[in-house]
Amino acid sequence: MSSMTSYTDFTNVEKAVAEALWNVVKESRGSCVSFIPKTLLERSNNNSLKNNMLPVVFTLVKHILDVLTSRGLLEKDDSRSVIRYKLCKTSELWALCKESDNPDKVEKLIRDLVE
Repeated sequence: MSSMTSYTDFTNVEKAVAEALWNVVKESRGSCVSFIPKTLLERSNNNSLKNNMLPVVFTLVKHILDVLTSRGLLEKDDSRSVIRYKLCKTSELWALCKESDNPDKVEKLIRDLVE
C-alpha cells in the first residue's frame, strides 16, 4: 500500500474525525465547541493525516462534517469566509463523546451515517 493511499483512505479520515471530535468534547469545559476542518484534524491522533493535510483530506473531512450537520448532530456557520462547525451539549453526538471511554462509538456512528 502506498503512503498516498493511507492519507486518502476514507476509513482513516473517518477514524481521525471521530478521534478529534471525541478529544475536543472530552476536553471541553463549556457547553459548545467550534472548529474548522483543519483545527479539528489537528486534534486527532493520526499523525500521517496531520502532517499531510492534502486538499482531498479536507474535502473528505468536510463531507463527514456536512453529513453530521444534515443529521442535526452539528451546526454549521457559513456566514464568514471560513466555514466553522459547532458541536453543543444539546447534540446526541456531544453526549456520545462525553459518555464514551474512547472514540470507537463516535467512529461507528460516523461510519453508519456516512457510508
